[in-house]
Amino acid sequence: MLEAQIHATNFDFESYLKERRKLVEDRLADYLVEQEPARLWQSMAYSVLSGGKRLRAMLTLAAAEAVHTSIVSNARGATMGATAALNEDGSEDPLQIALPCACAIEMVHAMSLVHDDLPCLDNDDLRRGKPTNHKVYGEAIALLAGDGLLMLANEILIEHTSKSVAPANLLAVALELSKATGPSGMVGGQVKDMEFTGAEEDGFDIATVESIHAGKTGALIRFALWSGGKLMNGNAEQLASLHRFGEILGLAFQITDDLLDVTGDAQTLGKTPGKDEATKKATWVRAIGIEGAKNKLSEMEAEGSALLERSMLDNKDAPVLKALLKYAIHRKK
Repeated sequence: MLEAQIHATNFDFESYLKERRKLVEDRLADYLVEQEPARLWQSMAYSVLSGGKRLRAMLTLAAAEAVHTSIVSNARGATMGATAALNEDGSEDPLQIALPCACAIEMVHAMSLVHDDLPCLDNDDLRRGKPTNHKVYGEAIALLAGDGLLMLANEILIEHTSKSVAPANLLAVALELSKATGPSGMVGGQVKDMEFTGAEEDGFDIATVESIHAGKTGALIRFALWSGGKLMNGNAEQLASLHRFGEILGLAFQITDDLLDVTGDAQTLGKTPGKDEATKKATWVRAIGIEGAKNKLSEMEAEGSALLERSMLDNKDAPVLKALLKYAIHRKK
């Protein structure tokens, strides 16, 4: 169904994903060339380079391209402001501008997975169909690899982002990455998740679930979209639209995850299903049931599509953001 919906636009979404994913994978491999101490770098590379959807990186690149297209169409031939890496026609190359940030986000995401899988948190044995990091390298190295990835992400963002990006824009992006990762974002959401794990259905409500996942899952997804636009010097209206689209997408992504934990299988998911129910996590499925979660997902898809239409951020000939919304919602793993 997803393939038919996407190809109905004559936009080859699968090719788009393949090309952008390769860009990200190749650059990540460059950033994670083994150094000393070798075991630490091997552990870091093991989790970052083990595949995955690269959805967050795709969102950063897609947002950068969307803002770039808007700027070029509105001011073709004019000076483009404080960004860099020109194409042959003199316009900016949004992929090269956004790629270090996209890779930094993937490192932060990998860190969160390494730490989530540890025995003191979710105690998982499988991730992306492979043994989790601590099963291969031990708990101590896995913990330190996560720490290393978090700091390397900031290093990559600051050191490798094009020098022609306005310093104020880069500083704003670095600040928001810290917020998205820290106590007001992903880490805070994880703590709330722990606090409500084990609660009975009457011990939490939809607002609780939404608050947990706005931090745990949504913060990094919101940042991924917003940062792509900010690095391209997007205007206030564009950035606000990307931020709201990120909220919608983050919520939809988590609802899909909650549904897949109930309906998926280990071979397809690449991780152990059924753990949310077994540990009594505060999920959308436990809060409003499978049908309620599916209905909420449909609402999020409709709202996200309508927002893109209103904001006119998406290229009508290549509706990347809309396709990524469908991809996140209709995925099977």
